[in-house]
Amino acid sequence: MELLTTLPESLGTDTAVALGFFDGVHTGHRAVLAATAQERLLRTAFTFSTTGRTPGGKQGGRIYSDALRARLIGESGIDLLVAPDFSAIADMSAEAFAGFLCGSLRARLVCCGEDYRFAAGAKADAADLSRLCRLRGCAVSIVPPVLAGGERVSSTRIRELIREGEITLAGRLLGEPYRIEGPVEHGRRLGHTLGFPTLNQPLEEGNVLPRFGVYASQALVGGRWVDGITNIGVRPSVGEGMAPRAETYLMGEVGEQYGAQLSLRLLDFLRPERRFASLEALRAQIAADCESRAGWRPEPKE
Repeated sequence: MELLTTLPESLGTDTAVALGFFDGVHTGHRAVLAATAQERLLRTAFTFSTTGRTPGGKQGGRIYSDALRARLIGESGIDLLVAPDFSAIADMSAEAFAGFLCGSLRARLVCCGEDYRFAAGAKADAADLSRLCRLRGCAVSIVPPVLAGGERVSSTRIRELIREGEITLAGRLLGEPYRIEGPVEHGRRLGHTLGFPTLNQPLEEGNVLPRFGVYASQALVGGRWVDGITNIGVRPSVGEGMAPRAETYLMGEVGEQYGAQLSLRLLDFLRPERRFASLEALRAQIAADCESRAGWRPEPKE
């Protein structure tokens, strides 16, 4: 997939364009992206970068970073992702934005969800988009919402589930388990002392913060998913004033991983994070967590 981070003046081919913020690239977003599958049209997604100004501030943090969001969009079959900084489009009128889609992006089909908003102040909606694009000879597909448990799948709902530790349901709405990605950093090697060496990752600033606790997890190492347990939190038994992080003990030989970018997925919430009276009590609980994890079998993900 090709990525453009500035507004193009003109593309060289006709396109089918999916519109949205696509935070999390959840099942509702995937339905909009799938609607661009048209013969003779370049499958394109248009969004904006979350590193600058964003509409409404996205309460509670974004689900995924720009980099992971882009990768998931590419995995959905999109050929071109246009993701400028939000400031590039923030003050566009509805007419100017429609002109950009149909002119510079050469859109012949535009796809969006029923709740899509655009233009300065997010004052225009999907009906406005349909009217303005059709005036310019461009078809519009307004994709109905995807429902789960009778409720519309939304990024807001998924953020709430992640914060509450309802990680299995969050994964279902996302279409795959919730991911944490980042470099493996050196820690205090306390895990080695306890007999459970861990891979330590910082939690990316600006992302939604999962409920502190222990999760059944898997990490992608050497092209395969390795079962593990992950503690999300601040390690109250051994550290004061520490920034939240993910610490993962993997049930298998994985070799040296310091400095590597690790892809981690959380599968199930096992227990809340808590303080232990001694390191021996902590070690015993980690052993119990591993025993619990060994008897837990995730649904097939591949």
